[in-house]
Amino acid sequence: MAAVASALIPVSCVESTEMGFDEVEKIALQSWMEINRPDLLDNFQPSGEYYVELLDEGAADSLPVRHDNAWLWFNVTCRDLAGNVVLTRNSELARLQNSYTDHTHYTPFFLYCGENNTSMLEGTYMAIRNKLKIGDKEYSVRYGTKMRLYLPSSIAAGSGGMGGDGGYEGQYRLDANRPTIVDVEVWGHVNNPLAYEDQWVKSFAEANGGLAPEKKDEEAAAKRRSFKRSATRADGEEPEKPVYDDKWHLAVDSIAALYINYLYTPERGLNFDCIGRDTMMFEAQTDYKYGKIYGAKGLAQINKEIDEALLERFGKGLDPADAEPLDSVSTAKIWYVARLLDGFVVDSNIPEVKKIVYEDVKVDDEGTAASFVTEKNSTANDYVDAWLYAIPQMKLGAWNVILSSSSNVYGAVGRSGTKSTSSSGGFNYYDYLNYYNYFNSYYGNNYYNGYYNDYYGGYGGYGGYGGFYNNYMYSPYYNGYNTGTDTDDTETTTTVTTEVLPYTPLLWQVFIEAKSEDE
Repeated sequence: MAAVASALIPVSCVESTEMGFDEVEKIALQSWMEINRPDLLDNFQPSGEYYVELLDEGAADSLPVRHDNAWLWFNVTCRDLAGNVVLTRNSELARLQNSYTDHTHYTPFFLYCGENNTSMLEGTYMAIRNKLKIGDKEYSVRYGTKMRLYLPSSIAAGSGGMGGDGGYEGQYRLDANRPTIVDVEVWGHVNNPLAYEDQWVKSFAEANGGLAPEKKDEEAAAKRRSFKRSATRADGEEPEKPVYDDKWHLAVDSIAALYINYLYTPERGLNFDCIGRDTMMFEAQTDYKYGKIYGAKGLAQINKEIDEALLERFGKGLDPADAEPLDSVSTAKIWYVARLLDGFVVDSNIPEVKKIVYEDVKVDDEGTAASFVTEKNSTANDYVDAWLYAIPQMKLGAWNVILSSSSNVYGAVGRSGTKSTSSSGGFNYYDYLNYYNYFNSYYGNNYYNGYYNDYYGGYGGYGGYGGFYNNYMYSPYYNGYNTGTDTDDTETTTTVTTEVLPYTPLLWQVFIEAKSEDE
C-alpha cells in the first residue's frame, strides 16, 4: 500500500478536490501497476478498468463459459495489494494463514454465471463472461483457465470491505474501498445442475448396490401420500411392505431422488470414490482429500475408522424384516453421520466419529441423539424434508442410509459457511461474500425454479417445489451443521458452520433406537 500512497503524491495538487474517489483509485491502481507489474499494462480491460494476468489458457477445445447461461465451479483466492490473503478456498493456503478448520469443505465455488450477475464478485464475473484483451489478442475464459485479476474496489470489495468466513477467511480482512488481487481457477460448468445432480445421485447408488426398479403404475407414481410434518402415514392408510434387499429404494413413491438402503451396515461400508472424476469437474470431486485429516489419512482410512467406530458402538444392527417399526414407540433416537458424496463428513452426533474427523473438537462421552416424535401431526420434528419422509419408513435397531438430492435438503440456495468467535468481549461477524446463497434465493423464480418444474414435474415433491424452496426455511435438525470447538475453556469459543453448496446431494448413515421413558 506504500506504493499506492506514493503514487498519489504527483496528482495531489491537480484539482484533487474535484476528483471523485473512483478516478483517484483508478490513477492509484494504474501507478501501482506501472511500478509493480508494467508487463500487464497492455492487458488493461476498459470495461471495469482492471488488469488481467493470464496464467493458464486452459483446454483449447473447451467451450468458453461466456457462451452459456450456466452454473460454474471455480476456485478463488483474494489478496490486498501487499499480498495479504483475505479469502481463500485452498486448504493449504488456509493453513498457512491460520484460518483453516476441520469443519470446512475446501472445494470450488458453485455459482450461477449467466447473462445477469446474481451472486459472483463483479470483477470475477466480468472477466469470465467477457472477451479479455490480452496484449493484442482476445481471449475467452474456459475449462482450466487460471488468471490473476487486479481489480479496483468498484468491481471488488466496494464500501463493504472483504473477508472470508467459515474457514475460508485469510489472516486479514480487507478494508473498504481497496483494490483487490483475485486469483481465479475455472473448472467445469453445466446448464442444468439438477439433471447433473440427479445423475450423480443415481450413479452413486448404482455403484453401491444398485437402484431398485421404480413402480410402473402411473397412478401410484402420481399419487403423493399425505404425509404431514412428522407424520408416519396418512389416516386410514395401510403401510406398504417394503422390499428389504441391498438396493436403493425410493422412500416415498411420489418423491423423486430420495432413496433408502435398508440393508446397509457398517460391516460393508460405502464406496465414495466409486464414480470417478467427471472430465468437467475438479480433482477430488468424489474422493475428498484436502486439509489435515483427509489429506493425512486418506478417505479410505477415514471410512474404515468410522465404520469400525459405528460397529463398536451400535453393532451390525437388526435385519429390518425382524425389527419393530418406528411408530411402535412414541419417540425414537436418531444417531447419524451426515456426509457429502465425496465422503466429507458434514456433521455427526456420534462422539466417536467426531474424534476421527475433527482434531480440534471437544466432545462428551455419550453424545446427544436427535429425537423423532412419531405422534401424528406433531410439530416437534423440525427437520429437513429428507428426514421427514425417510425416517418414518425405518425400523428400530436397524441401520439405514438416506440418500437425497438437494431438493429435499437445501435446494438451489445451499447454506453459508460461517465462523463465529465469542469471548468475554464478544465477537461475531459474517462476510457478504458468503451470503451468495441469498442472492440465489432472491433470483430463484427467474433462473432456478424452472429446473425443478421441468425436470421433475411428474413428482409431487418436486413439481412446484413446495411453493418456493420451502425446505430452505426449515430449521436444520443439526442446528445448521454447527459444531462447537472450545479453544479456551474460560474465554473463547469458536463455532463453525459447514458450507453446503447449491445443488449438493447429501447422505446420512442412520441408526435408530427407541427412547426410554426416563430420557
